[in-house]
Amino acid sequence: MHLVNNNKHGIWIISDGMPVNLDLSNICKEAITGPITEYRISELARYLLNPNPITLEEKVVGCKVQYRTSSSGTIKRSLLKILPGHKNASDSNISHIEEIVTTSKIGAPTFTDEALNAHFIKMNELLKPYDPVQKKLSALDRERVEDIKALCEDIGRNRYQLNLQGSISDKINFVSNSLSKKTKVIANKAYLLNGLFEMRGFNFKGFYAKNSNRLIKFSQNNQLRYCVLNANYQFEYWINENMLINYMHLFEQCIQTDLKLREALMLCVKGEAKPLKLFFAKQLGQAYSDKHLPAIYREVFNAHKITQNEKDALAGTLNKFQSIVSFNYVPLSGPEKHKLCTNISVMHDFRALEPIKCHLPQVYSEINKKAMVSDAGKLYLLDSIRGYQNV
Repeated sequence: MHLVNNNKHGIWIISDGMPVNLDLSNICKEAITGPITEYRISELARYLLNPNPITLEEKVVGCKVQYRTSSSGTIKRSLLKILPGHKNASDSNISHIEEIVTTSKIGAPTFTDEALNAHFIKMNELLKPYDPVQKKLSALDRERVEDIKALCEDIGRNRYQLNLQGSISDKINFVSNSLSKKTKVIANKAYLLNGLFEMRGFNFKGFYAKNSNRLIKFSQNNQLRYCVLNANYQFEYWINENMLINYMHLFEQCIQTDLKLREALMLCVKGEAKPLKLFFAKQLGQAYSDKHLPAIYREVFNAHKITQNEKDALAGTLNKFQSIVSFNYVPLSGPEKHKLCTNISVMHDFRALEPIKCHLPQVYSEINKKAMVSDAGKLYLLDSIRGYQNV
């Protein structure tokens, strides 16, 4: 079965590739003589592949203050480097970094009455000088401060640093004015690292399935290259990491086959959920066994007589050639409102079943009917898992 995209699910990523005759001389300095393939990609795929900066809203909960090292401290660390039986100089420098974090859970008011919101904002401003963290920030000796980085916190209460621009006073003022509030920041791009994408920068509510761009694949100097063009074949950007294209094909297969993932993405499109992160991995955290098998195989086993040895052999193949797609989001209504939700799609490469082809032909045939072919390989949905976390 080949993967053919027809947007029937309301959200999509990438189509099958089609050979095209295309003049790329205005894009590439050197002539292209080999075949050229064109894919259609959705607005979401265009966002995920785009190497340009994105704008996010971050919640600032405090800052990390790095103090200047005194001359006596420099001499002390130099001695620690050469004296035996002492801690490393890096350990002795811990006292020169201080974290200042607010414990307040009060953010910006979100009542429907704007006048009431304005009233609470005014009250917060009047109480600001009495806040312990605000007092500490205003009392900082700016002459002793080397640098300040804002501390942000996501809905899962994970903290991370945010580099700030300007003078020390500018940075202190930024943290002071941003505490417990959401502020707009610029991130390098949607793709963060190691299979992790930032989803908050995409306008899901504005997603229009009929809009598409063109992804062009060709070979130049024996290197496979990709670029994105708009609907009128005008150049937009180069793809710097080819692995990203494989992620798009895999994501498309997940959307086509995993109902739970489609539901989660459509909640975001409808404005009923907030997207967070998208993550691609090669292995599920837990291993399958004859006692713990995905539903797709339990159904096959119920229809055919399978011995215990055959079950053991099959379970071993399921833990190989996996591709994991995790989507994090927060429902904004319903029983799971404001809980951190993770939807995990476990895709399995059909090649992993080759060892059972002869002695379990019925199982092999049943799974073969469910497998789909794309540039990511011949895969099928092995499992779909959803979990919630209170935040």
